[in-house]
Amino acid sequence: MRPTYSFPEAVVDAIARDRYGHPDPRVQARMEVLWLKSKGEPHGRIAELANVSRSTVQRTLRIYAAKGLDGIRSFGWKGQPSALTPHAATIEEAFRQHPPHTAHEAARRIEELTGVRRKESRVRRFLKNDLGMKCLKVAPIPVPPKKTVEEHAHAQADFLKDGPRTEVGGGAGR
Repeated sequence: MRPTYSFPEAVVDAIARDRYGHPDPRVQARMEVLWLKSKGEPHGRIAELANVSRSTVQRTLRIYAAKGLDGIRSFGWKGQPSALTPHAATIEEAFRQHPPHTAHEAARRIEELTGVRRKESRVRRFLKNDLGMKCLKVAPIPVPPKKTVEEHAHAQADFLKDGPRTEVGGGAGR
């Protein structure tokens, strides 16, 4: 004998809202199954209308019966931890002392430090998501056209030594 499912008015409103408004399309599909069930449709018809299998309909209803709408909105996938995660502190310390210039260099140094080999794209993702680092593009500042290279180098050296100069009379407001 199949269990009977009760859908209070507040739950039906939440189901109707999340059918199209939830950001996860998998939750939307589950809400569609619940909405059709709340309208009294049989499992075979729900599977046909929602374009899912009968077992998906039954599984969704079982989740709803056990955990309610919170169970429908969540997925128990944890994923697999990265092989670099146990070495995160070592990598971060080494990279904070001597930052790598390229992702290729970072991958090489990570392999030397940990013995774990990863491609550049995965290293970039690890550095950004797990360590909070980001890749920066560094480019030289072009030489102003009214100065020679030597004059520009001298002005840069003065700037580094004394700080910025403030000029009287000129400015951006002209």
